[in-house]
Amino acid sequence: MRTDIAKKFVTALGFAFGLYLIIVILQPIVFVDRFGADSSIGGVNVSYKTSDAAKTLINNKFAEYEKSKITIGGDAVNVSDYLSSVDVDKTVKEALLAEQGGYLTFSKFTKQSFEPHIAINEDNISKILITNYYKTAVTPIDANVVVTGDTAKVVPEKVGQRLMISESRQRIIDGISNLTTQINLDIEPQEPMVTAAEAALAASQAKEIVSKPVTLLGDGVSYTITPAVLSSWLKVTPAAPKSLVTIENFIPVQSDYNFLDPNKVFLYVDSLAKNIDKPAVNAQLTTNNGQVAVATPEQIGQTVDRKDAIAQIQAAVIGDRTAKLTIDTVQPDIRTDNLASLGITELVSTGWTDFSGSPANRLHNIQTGAARFNGILIKPGEDFSFNTALGNVDASTGYLPELVILADKTVPEYGGGLCQVSSTAFRAALNAGLPILERHAHAYPVGYYKPYGVDATIYLPTPDLRFTNDTGKYILIQTRIVGNKLYFDFYGTKKPVTIKFSGNADATGAVDAVEKVTPTLSEQGLRGRGSFTAVFYRHIYDSTGKMTDDDKFTSKYDSPDNYPH
Repeated sequence: MRTDIAKKFVTALGFAFGLYLIIVILQPIVFVDRFGADSSIGGVNVSYKTSDAAKTLINNKFAEYEKSKITIGGDAVNVSDYLSSVDVDKTVKEALLAEQGGYLTFSKFTKQSFEPHIAINEDNISKILITNYYKTAVTPIDANVVVTGDTAKVVPEKVGQRLMISESRQRIIDGISNLTTQINLDIEPQEPMVTAAEAALAASQAKEIVSKPVTLLGDGVSYTITPAVLSSWLKVTPAAPKSLVTIENFIPVQSDYNFLDPNKVFLYVDSLAKNIDKPAVNAQLTTNNGQVAVATPEQIGQTVDRKDAIAQIQAAVIGDRTAKLTIDTVQPDIRTDNLASLGITELVSTGWTDFSGSPANRLHNIQTGAARFNGILIKPGEDFSFNTALGNVDASTGYLPELVILADKTVPEYGGGLCQVSSTAFRAALNAGLPILERHAHAYPVGYYKPYGVDATIYLPTPDLRFTNDTGKYILIQTRIVGNKLYFDFYGTKKPVTIKFSGNADATGAVDAVEKVTPTLSEQGLRGRGSFTAVFYRHIYDSTGKMTDDDKFTSKYDSPDNYPH
């Protein structure tokens, strides 16, 4: 009996093995250059198709798909805006190779799905994701406690939601790869930090917190925060990450919850602090026998520590009802005791320009702009940008409309006249021997900037005036107005060089300050009435008298007639 069973088992096993061999042998013959019995590419059924037939079918399907509209997150869009191209040849080739790799299995008779090689317009995907992010975003709202008289009412929470960017991006790519017409984006619920159950447990303590005033001490003054104000600030929030707050073992102590809205507390503290804060004021310098002297001593400033004040008030409402403002001192950058350590030991250079005849708005802008540069420190090796240091130029920063030169006209704009400031800074940098990285002449000659060729026009964001502090020490800029002249004084440590200026490369008639130079003028009238080209040179000599640098500055001025106003 056992022998008969064994013979039957061996016969069945042999039959199965023979069938397996037949299938394995027939697979490469029957399916040569042909897909299996249940194969698809990008959702397109290519079963039993040859490679050429599959390519034609896929090309047709994607061509038709690309002309259609699909819905992405509720927005109807053109597929062509997102699908850039399909590499059908590569897709079919790799899919066939993958199926042929399973000759010793039943790979041609099992379900096979392949993703096509597609190119996606990533910019358009990013745009629709950003649009949907803001369209679908719902900010969760914490449960809170509202105290009215002797009643504490719990306001329930609201669950929010947000779009999952990475997951949604992949959904779009996968959907287009499979010719999908409806693509839903991945939206995740956002749980609030405080639930109604948690707020209910804190309600009785919240009621107690707003029942008495809080005294805030600071700068010799006492401030009272009334119960009505405390009630308007009431907001229950976890003091620690929510994972550390357990409802089951809830004990209403300080470490579990804060009870005041930190944003509202900040606004209150900030309004008080503005009357307490004092800016630090740098020492004003002068020279005495060539050495730096302090003309006006520095003033130490102070500022209220807003973050500490908020924490103290949060603690006071569950403590002794008293908080104290922490007031920190602010040291000025330039002080009598740190001049030597910064290398500010002498007057390095001075640059000046004459703004006589300026109208009132222009004069105002010069004064406002020059004040912006007073007290600026330039670090050793720093590339200084005039525009960066200047900042915004508009009504909010104190400027008035005045004439400026634009592309083909002269028109009033906020800050007109600031080129008087930049030209003066340019001259101070030239006289100090600093490398000039960027400088632009005005479009046409302007009488305020004589001698011609020694001006520097600026306009936000470009053109700019840039130079490098290569003295090895700090440079302190101080500005002053004396009569109708604007001065830029650079304090620091002079380079061991001699600097001269001339209107020719041979240094004939060289002078020791750029304001005294007589530029060479040429091409007069070439570009219209009043046009010319001005050239001057800066010669730098080392301690032995050898010329080490010979910088040429060329200014091509057009005719003022080309810029009417």
